[in-house]
Amino acid sequence: MSGTLIISTRTAWRHSVDRLLIVGVDTVAGANLALSLAEKYKVSTWAPRDGYDIPNCDALDPADAPHQALKNSRPDWVLYCGPTARSAWDPETTKHLNESTVGEAHEWAIAAREANAKLLMISSDAIFTGPWMFHDEDSPGLCHSHEAMVIRATEDQVLEICPQALIIRTNVFGWSADAHDQGWIESLLTQVQSRRIVDADHIGHASPILATDLAEIVERACLENLTGIYHVGGAERVNPLRFTQRVADLFDLPWLAMRQDSVLTETPQGFAAGECSLLTKKIRKDLCVAMPMLSEGLTRLLEQSYNGYQMQLASGSKLPVIADSIVPRRVA
Repeated sequence: MSGTLIISTRTAWRHSVDRLLIVGVDTVAGANLALSLAEKYKVSTWAPRDGYDIPNCDALDPADAPHQALKNSRPDWVLYCGPTARSAWDPETTKHLNESTVGEAHEWAIAAREANAKLLMISSDAIFTGPWMFHDEDSPGLCHSHEAMVIRATEDQVLEICPQALIIRTNVFGWSADAHDQGWIESLLTQVQSRRIVDADHIGHASPILATDLAEIVERACLENLTGIYHVGGAERVNPLRFTQRVADLFDLPWLAMRQDSVLTETPQGFAAGECSLLTKKIRKDLCVAMPMLSEGLTRLLEQSYNGYQMQLASGSKLPVIADSIVPRRVA
């Protein structure tokens, strides 16, 4: 598994998990969790449609109901990466967050409970807004947008059905496994490469983390049988505009940006429009893990574009971004 996260090592817990069912490999979080964890565990995957055959994983039929998927895979843990696992910075995320989000999570939680499997749900940092710069797990700085309320209702539903579930709030970036459409990062790079002006937000902030870095922490959390709500994010607070600038610079791409007013005259309103950065003290203490800097995650993202990882994740589809016209900067 890629990455240089600082993690204390033990030996007693390494054989407590054998089988995983990862639900939602159509998301960046789910796909990268599947590819990373399949190196060590028996991984089955489920997506709402065909086309997500992650290497070394057993892809279940999208027509399988949750109880049937668990019956077929017999997992120790169900890693639920539904719509709440999508980055709030992805423009496509809002259309996936609706009333059906709660119902889908309800069905998977019921199935996990009936199968006596442990449940982990990947959730979002975008339930929060300012005025605090970083939010802990009990922060009262809640966002009242419709999407944020859907996410909170989904968390509540999962914990009501499975009180010992593990919920990880985060903001994940990484390569997509979609063989037909570009993911958020791929689309961002294409937009920058085409020299179109990028109108990225400079007000809202978050602490994004690379999906493969998240996978290492998820593995440890499962092996340590953590329960409850935890925040997992990068060690650096950044806004989408600055994030895009750093991605463009790392990939040696031209950069054009719209001028932005630097003075904030009113409180930001809307989903992920404010301060969503996460305080990760609880997970760092319980797992003895240091969160990665953004520069580390972006460097690994770049490396994955030419070391075969992105191509493997895309299941043999033509790479949507890293083509002959883009020569990424290789980092020693």
